[in-house]
Amino acid sequence: MCKGTQQFVHRYCLDHWRSVKEGTAFSHCTTCKAQFHLRVECLEDNMCRKMMFRLFVARDVFLVFLAVQTVIAAIGGMAYLLDKDGQFRNSFSDGWEHILSNHPVPFYYCVGVVVFFVMVGFIGLIVQCSSFNTNDPCLAGCRNCCYGWGILDFPASIEACLALAVIFVIVFAILGVAYGFFAATVAVQRILQRHYHILTKRELTKEYVVEDLRGCYTPPKMDPEQEQRLRTLQLM
Repeated sequence: MCKGTQQFVHRYCLDHWRSVKEGTAFSHCTTCKAQFHLRVECLEDNMCRKMMFRLFVARDVFLVFLAVQTVIAAIGGMAYLLDKDGQFRNSFSDGWEHILSNHPVPFYYCVGVVVFFVMVGFIGLIVQCSSFNTNDPCLAGCRNCCYGWGILDFPASIEACLALAVIFVIVFAILGVAYGFFAATVAVQRILQRHYHILTKRELTKEYVVEDLRGCYTPPKMDPEQEQRLRTLQLM
């Protein structure tokens, strides 16, 4: 029922649109809302679909990993620029840290890793605390406890400030690892769901083929069982 050049859409483009577009685009035209005439083809399980699924998932996971490594490298580069004279790096020349301090690249990369996880822990803690009710008595009790133990009272001596800073870095780094693991798990799950959803619909486009009516549109008639299946999959 579409007019103009849209009625001559390529079948590959149409099937791609049906697989990536949400809603009823699988069985209806998104412009004129006409229902497609779908011819049901029986297909066997295809190994190619499974391989494509694994490749797409591996690609997206690698891109996420590459983005994280880019951020860590940027933080390490900033640390290197701020420590041009190497004073901070040379302060770790005693003990087992001298192995890293003698090699600038792995040292500043490790600095980037620590700072990255500290940032993740700090941001994750802020997000989690922002979801709490400020009038919650438990949260108020937690604040009173912190003040009572002097956690939020900054010490006067420089040594105590440094010790407190080290404790904060360790705590936030541990929180960052936990939040990072949780975020990575959620990201992988969403990548799996997204590609499984799209590739499943792409496979269904081969099973439910849009018939070419050559400009002569009539209301489609579909097997009730197949129609119910598409409705169950929320594709009709």
